[in-house]
Amino acid sequence: MNPKNLVLSRTEMVFADKYTMNNLGIPSAELMEKAGLGCSKKIRQLVTAQKFLLGNKPNFAIFCGSGNNGGDGFVIARYLMQWGFYCKIFLLGDESKMTPETYSNFEFCKELKINIEKIDNKKPDLENFQVIVDAIFGIGFKGEIRGFAKAVIVSINETKKLCFSIDIPSGVDANSGAANVCVNANYTLTMAARKYGHLCGKGQRASGEIFVIDIGIPQEVFEKFPPKGLYISDESVSYPVRSRFSHKGDFGRIGIIAGSAGFTGAAVLASQAAVRAGGGLITLFHPVGLEQIFEIKLTEVMTQSIDPELSVFFSKLQKMDVLLIGPGIGKAATTRKLLRFILMFWKKPLVLDADALSIIAENHWQQFLNNPQIVCTPHIGEFARIIECEIEEVLSDPITKVDEFIQNHRCGLLLKSATTIYADQDNLIFDDSGNDGLATGGSGDVLPGIIVSFLGQKLPKEKAAPAASYLMGKIAERLANYRKPASIIPSDIVEDIFKY
Repeated sequence: MNPKNLVLSRTEMVFADKYTMNNLGIPSAELMEKAGLGCSKKIRQLVTAQKFLLGNKPNFAIFCGSGNNGGDGFVIARYLMQWGFYCKIFLLGDESKMTPETYSNFEFCKELKINIEKIDNKKPDLENFQVIVDAIFGIGFKGEIRGFAKAVIVSINETKKLCFSIDIPSGVDANSGAANVCVNANYTLTMAARKYGHLCGKGQRASGEIFVIDIGIPQEVFEKFPPKGLYISDESVSYPVRSRFSHKGDFGRIGIIAGSAGFTGAAVLASQAAVRAGGGLITLFHPVGLEQIFEIKLTEVMTQSIDPELSVFFSKLQKMDVLLIGPGIGKAATTRKLLRFILMFWKKPLVLDADALSIIAENHWQQFLNNPQIVCTPHIGEFARIIECEIEEVLSDPITKVDEFIQNHRCGLLLKSATTIYADQDNLIFDDSGNDGLATGGSGDVLPGIIVSFLGQKLPKEKAAPAASYLMGKIAERLANYRKPASIIPSDIVEDIFKY
């Protein structure tokens, strides 16, 4: 289990620290030393790579609090000074509140004659510094920053200088990512593994680029007490397994119920994405009257109009292995009736997207989501309507809202946002791939098409949904290498699915 593919809550990180110290005999001072050294090496590497902007020996302003995060900052100051950099420590907090290992490193910095200025009533003068290191508050911080500490953080942000945050940007809640004010870092060097707060709320924007620092917690700790949160990457993503000895029937009979007058594009994109993602036999079921459009647009997809007699139509659906309903389907009375029928009687994997989710929210049909065969793919607004709260409530603490939803329903949830979160009873997976090229109408139709295709190819929902999200994100990143993200359109994404 690679810690770089884990995402920890505050409680999980504190437990891993304490278990390592109390049960494995690795002292806190040793963990702090390794954390500070690891951060120092990464800082030196990144600063050296930018020496044409910063100079060969930039000056460092290191802000330290009185907790263990500040202790890491003292260690960093020691190493940077040994490597020939000028460092000045700006101390916030009370020496009497320092832990023994933090105080020991504070005293060590004084012995090395590192310039230390305690600031408690005036803003720091940062004019002669090129790099800032933020080691004020760590993952233990909760609540809001007020008073002088708030003024200091505002002044750090106002400099616009290269900034490294240690473990997490000061002011960010490690569980929710919430912050009233926080340091805006270019880089965050986090200990052992990512935290929820790096990937949610204001924390995602504030963290900048994240690097995981090995602080000496043995891998066996995470193997013995595996955390729920996972970070999807090239190492951890799972795509369908294929063989040249297979035939189209092995890769799923996939049904898609989508499209309505004025919204045929949603059905086309979802269907084309399902084909490109490797689905074996795709059938688009659409409202009567749209036959000609789909016959022209979809050459690799079978199309059938929806029979108004639901029992007859449902018998046709039974030939499908998996089903997607929602993209562009509308919310007409006949559609509501059809969706309710499917929710009641469909017993195979089912992806609910877009209008299907809106119908469920408007009609208070959430009880139908207590089904492990279902994957819901809402964006933040749709999710807020389903759980009947304000969007701001979701944004302020998405993990708690997701957890509450999962406790009440047995379905899989893929919550789409800048960081997409997949969750079910046993899994919590984070995906922060992608760029603003996906922020355009139609991208949301491509995603469920890929998901239902992966499900048809026998990938379980806890792998299919995150893999589809990650695949789309990486495609958008790759496309941005040769065109501006603003010009990326959903059909570009479809065309690039699994392209070498």
